[in-house]
Amino acid sequence: MQSHLIALLLVPFLFGSMLIYGQNDSKELSIAVVPKGTDKERWKAIHAGALKASEELSAEGVNVRILWKGDNAAARDKQIQVVDTFTGQRLSGILVASLDESQFAGNIRFDRESDLPMVYIESGLDADRPISYVATDNFQGGSIGAERIGQLTEGVGNVILLRHRQGDSNAEAREAGFIEKIKTSYPSIRLISIDQYSGDSMRQADEASEYLLNRYGRRVNAVFASSVTGTNSMLNALRNFNLAGQVFLVGYDASNASLDAIKTGEIQGLVITNPYRMGYLGVSTLVDYIQGGNMPTMVDAGVTLVTMANIESTEVQEVLGLNKTEAVR
Repeated sequence: MQSHLIALLLVPFLFGSMLIYGQNDSKELSIAVVPKGTDKERWKAIHAGALKASEELSAEGVNVRILWKGDNAAARDKQIQVVDTFTGQRLSGILVASLDESQFAGNIRFDRESDLPMVYIESGLDADRPISYVATDNFQGGSIGAERIGQLTEGVGNVILLRHRQGDSNAEAREAGFIEKIKTSYPSIRLISIDQYSGDSMRQADEASEYLLNRYGRRVNAVFASSVTGTNSMLNALRNFNLAGQVFLVGYDASNASLDAIKTGEIQGLVITNPYRMGYLGVSTLVDYIQGGNMPTMVDAGVTLVTMANIESTEVQEVLGLNKTEAVR
């Protein structure tokens, strides 16, 4: 009698154990995404792309949960803390867009024996572990900006380069691509200023733009700004100096203000990346690796030149994510 009672008591336990193991066989994949910030259109678009990949994978029977964690203030130390916290959790993988590549990798306490797969979006890290890098060819993006400047000026004139921020490898690659293309393809274009930085704050960017126009406004023919902050600040400065539409402006990445200025002719070109696609490819590449596929060293998310002539095209609308996310309108 006692043995029968014990057997009956064991049935729920054994059945529950079977359910638990069954759930583990089809367990949910948890992927952390750590952006450089959360308040800008760019990071919202990356988030939307990551969520879209998760939705499509779930429809295919691969359950993926996206853990989105960033900080409104772009602070390297805070981002390092976030990544450290995630690397100590039971995750399937992690996507990181680092703020400062030169110092980020050396401060993250990676377990070198860990097999946690990591994909870097937008910014690569010098880490001693297998990684994949999902981003834009920024050097090529800067070269495309130079070609647009060359077309607008017919290869002759004075040009200003408004840089972004020291330590930002993406912006530095754009700027290097721009300078090299100008020097090799447009010998009659003179770069009259290449040492001013917009930074991340609009106040600093406005000061840099106003300084440049105060100094060179009477003789500058075109400006290339290598960041969205620099593009917006230079647009405002050109308006304040009554030079909008007279001095050509080519910028990098899109904002509501810069897209509107393309339509009014105040900006003649925007070299835009595809943050939505970065988020999407980051998640899909990581899941493919987790499931046994090869992780490519580099995944190019592409770059597009936006002008008044093509801003309403299907291609540009898709790159901007207007049919996918409200990140950019």
